[in-house]
Amino acid sequence: MKGGVVLISKKRVIMMTKLAIYDKQYGSLDIKNNEYYRHDYIYRKNMWTRLCTAIGAIIILLVYWAYQLFVLNKNFLDIDYRQAGIQAAVFILAVMAAYTIIGTVHETAVFAKSQRRLKNYMRMLYMLDRVREPEPQISQDTIINTKEESGLNYGADIAGKRDSNPVI
Repeated sequence: MKGGVVLISKKRVIMMTKLAIYDKQYGSLDIKNNEYYRHDYIYRKNMWTRLCTAIGAIIILLVYWAYQLFVLNKNFLDIDYRQAGIQAAVFILAVMAAYTIIGTVHETAVFAKSQRRLKNYMRMLYMLDRVREPEPQISQDTIINTKEESGLNYGADIAGKRDSNPVI
C-alpha cells in the first residue's frame, strides 16, 4: 500500500465472527420462533404433540386389542365394548395430558432460550455499531491525492487500474 495505513479493529472482527456463527447455527430458527408470541408458539407446538400422541395411543390400543383377539383367543362377542371404549378414552386422554405437560415445559424452555440468544444477538449488533474503526494514522509529511495512493479502494471502482490492464 502506498500512503496511509488501513487498520482493522480486532474487537469488530471478533464480534462479527460471533454474529456470523450465531447466524449459521441458530439465526433462522430463532427468527422463525420469534414470529410468534410465547403462548401462541407453545400452543402451536403442543397441538402437534397432542395429535401425534393421540395417533400413537390409538396404535398402541389397536395392537393391544389385536393381541387380545388373536393371541389370547378372546371371543369377539364376549368383549364389553362400552367398558373398553371408556378405558381407551381415559388412556388416550391421560397420555395426551402427560405429553402436553411435558411438551409445554420443553417448548417454554426452548422459546426462552431462543429469546435469550436473539436478545444477545441484538445487543451484539448494537455494540458492533458502537465500535468505531480506528482512524488511519498518517504522518504529517504524507499527502494522499488519489484513491490508489491511499490504499482505500472499496467496491468496484477500478478506473485507475484500467490503463495497465492488457485485456481491456
